[in-house]
Amino acid sequence: MRTALYLAAIGAGLWVSAAAFATDAHGVSVKMQQESFVPAAAKVAVGERITWTNNDTVPHSVTSNDGRFDSGPILPGKTFEWAPDKAGTVAYHCIFHPSMTAVLTVHASAAKGGR
Repeated sequence: MRTALYLAAIGAGLWVSAAAFATDAHGVSVKMQQESFVPAAAKVAVGERITWTNNDTVPHSVTSNDGRFDSGPILPGKTFEWAPDKAGTVAYHCIFHPSMTAVLTVHASAAKGGR
């Protein structure tokens, strides 16, 4: 009985890990660090989630140049998520640090996307 419970617990842990990995596989992560977006250029598919994480010690923003999104201030350790609804190029910047810029290339389907 103990062995069965042990194996069930391991199986559940593996399932949770696999689910977490699958979620990460369908999204793009961008870090804000040293007053830069890393990576500064990313490719995503329409509907694919982008998560920005502020790894700096000062607030940042993620603000598209065309008005498609604006995170407002993102405090250190916090995140902002957005998913594009149409293909195209989306340039964005930090309202607090004008030299902090990046670009997303949004493709119509995941098959054309990539990182």
